[in-house]
Amino acid sequence: MIRPSQRRRARRLRQRGFTLLEVLVATAILGVAVVTLLGLHGRNLSLSAEAETLTVAGTLAGDVLAVARLEPVIEVGATHGTFAARRSDADGHHVLYGGALSPDFVWTRDVMPTALPTLLQIRVRIHLAGEDRTLAELWAAVRAPGITTP
Repeated sequence: MIRPSQRRRARRLRQRGFTLLEVLVATAILGVAVVTLLGLHGRNLSLSAEAETLTVAGTLAGDVLAVARLEPVIEVGATHGTFAARRSDADGHHVLYGGALSPDFVWTRDVMPTALPTLLQIRVRIHLAGEDRTLAELWAAVRAPGITTP
């Protein structure tokens, strides 16, 4: 006959560890969680790269607009150009200096007259070379160079 103290001891020994089924279920849950987190991390990296591209494009659009404002004569019409990673490679007209991340981008500048003869409207668009999607677009109204108001 088994004594009650031996039964309690046997029950305690059986309850000390995990069963194989419990370990397998826990491993499966952990595996699903890790795979999900890795997928989210990959998506986060892709969104971060896209955000960097859009930020660079916005900055370059501002640079193209600043160059237009500095020109002594702004001609009405469309102008296209690229960016150079080094200042020495830029010509200031169709190849603008944009920094290390800029060579992949191209720009388009449209200058249009307005109802006021002293005012021009400028639209700058930035694209990745070979793509049609506009990454950044700026509009500005500038006073036509060489025109003075009384």
